[in-house]
Amino acid sequence: MATSSVKQTLGDLDKDSFVSLLSKLIGEAKYVQNNPPELIPEEDRVVKHVLDALFPYSTTTGGGPLVVNHVTYHPGRGNVIVEYPGTVPGKILSFVGCHMDVVTANPDDWLTFSLFKEFDPFSLSIDGDKLRGRGTTDCLGHVALVTELMKKLGETKPKLKSTVVAVFIANEENSAISGVGVDALVKDGLLNKLKEGPLFWIDTADKQPCVGTGGMIPWKLKVTGKLFHSGLAHKAINPLELAMEALKEIQSRFYRDFPPHPQEQVYGFATPSTMKPTQWSYPGGGINQIPADCTVSGDVRLTPFYNVKDVMKKLEEYVDDLNDNIEKLDSRGPVSKYVLPEENLKGSITISFEEAMSGVACDLNSLGFHVLCNATKEVVGHVKPYSITGSLPLIRELQDVIGLWNLARIKGNCVSWGGPLGAGLMATYHAKNEYCLLSDMNQGYQMDVAKDLTAGTVGGAAQLIVGHPFDTIKVKLQSQPAPVPGQPPKYTSAMDAVRQTFAAEGPRGLYKGMGAPLATVAAFNAVLFTVRGQMEGLLRSQPGAPLTVNQQVVCGAGAGVAVSFLACPTELIKCRTGCKPRVHWQVPVQPLAVKYGGPMDVARHVLKSEGGKGSLQGIGSYYGT
Repeated sequence: MATSSVKQTLGDLDKDSFVSLLSKLIGEAKYVQNNPPELIPEEDRVVKHVLDALFPYSTTTGGGPLVVNHVTYHPGRGNVIVEYPGTVPGKILSFVGCHMDVVTANPDDWLTFSLFKEFDPFSLSIDGDKLRGRGTTDCLGHVALVTELMKKLGETKPKLKSTVVAVFIANEENSAISGVGVDALVKDGLLNKLKEGPLFWIDTADKQPCVGTGGMIPWKLKVTGKLFHSGLAHKAINPLELAMEALKEIQSRFYRDFPPHPQEQVYGFATPSTMKPTQWSYPGGGINQIPADCTVSGDVRLTPFYNVKDVMKKLEEYVDDLNDNIEKLDSRGPVSKYVLPEENLKGSITISFEEAMSGVACDLNSLGFHVLCNATKEVVGHVKPYSITGSLPLIRELQDVIGLWNLARIKGNCVSWGGPLGAGLMATYHAKNEYCLLSDMNQGYQMDVAKDLTAGTVGGAAQLIVGHPFDTIKVKLQSQPAPVPGQPPKYTSAMDAVRQTFAAEGPRGLYKGMGAPLATVAAFNAVLFTVRGQMEGLLRSQPGAPLTVNQQVVCGAGAGVAVSFLACPTELIKCRTGCKPRVHWQVPVQPLAVKYGGPMDVARHVLKSEGGKGSLQGIGSYYGT
């Protein structure tokens, strides 16, 4: 189905339906607050409303095309995977990250500062374009949005090349309890198929793509001194003073070894890597007592261009060196000291870490990223990717298990990650009086629609750009003139053809004749997928039913026949542009060759000398294959 036709079919967000569903979800927000052990969410309360919206269009309960799977690992805490089948096997586009739990909210804090009117965070309030309630931005608003998209696909049944998958997850806001949400889905292999196409994580805000997130290393610095009366400070080792001086030195060394990275500007990170304290504790005691020890806790926020393990190793080295040279640390005042020689006693420092996580950076050359940028620009009017050193551990888990893009390299079979995206408001994220804008959600819906439409054409063009040089060399080898008796052929091998092409024409020589197929890639895909989709519709026993192998063969053959009338002229122009025609050698040796000025010149020459039938030379070979 053509792009404009799909857009017309899916239309804009059904605002009444969206608001009605969101109202039900916000009504459950009180029961899906995630802060164990006191508050353990019951995500199935949200799941019920999602399933109620989708079941009329499911293959099992409504005779529709949607494949709906409710996956539960803990009672009352389910996940939902919804699949709308596409026309091309293995081609997939997915929306992951819409989570059905929320952060806590205190109703007493929810006031409008202008009217001092109380709002219930657990019921949806509507004020013009504003939709207020806990979860409207993070993330029940996105749950409702993606549900409406899948519902519309189920209603209208457009022929899409890609299978569209939506994954609604449990247990995102707090990972104290594991094996509930996306971690369990990944472990069971239920998301493995997502690596076949662009994956979009729907859980940020402001309608712009987030292309990088930070790693996090939680650390604790335990400092041991000597307890004594504060009036006799010369007999004590003050752990508070030692902690402050040691931490100052550790931070100084950290910023020396892990300075701002050049890639941080490319990705638009708001801050470079940082190390700072956030908590301080000590055993207690009187104000006139120097304590025996204290603990300073904090975190490292690390941009993804540095390795988490390298940083942890360095921090341990800093602490070891400080312990070996503790008497060299600056002290405070004439009697402040960290060593008591007469008692053979030294202060000491130990560092420990809680579970660390690495950051993630999107591949800025990936199909997913370009699809996301194109969709954003088309709907919002501008695109400005950004990055933050906030951490998204679930994205990293997906990266590690199913092969998302890692900045250092492309792993085999990597999924083209477009990056996190969301239509809420960053200014109200986790905030009191959280709200989203209905107009933003409508734009978010349009962006979701645009992603699949853009992916096919961009993917086809990318495939052509990568594959054309190989095709050029193949044609040169196949069409080179027969050698003069006793002489070697013009090209002795594929590598020899590459070397000669580079020497004579430079890198551009490998892309000769690419204009015609590049110009027709969108039309090529439109014909191929439209015809295949129509044939699948005719052969299916019922909507959404899988095709047999024989039916797949018939659909593929029919689509191939249809597209051959476009592919054959394109290939003819490409071959004649990319190399000289085969010539016969006679004595004296005088080869005759026709030179063309470009693809359009080839087309004119063929039509003038051979007519319309000339452009279909060799079409029979398409039917044979």
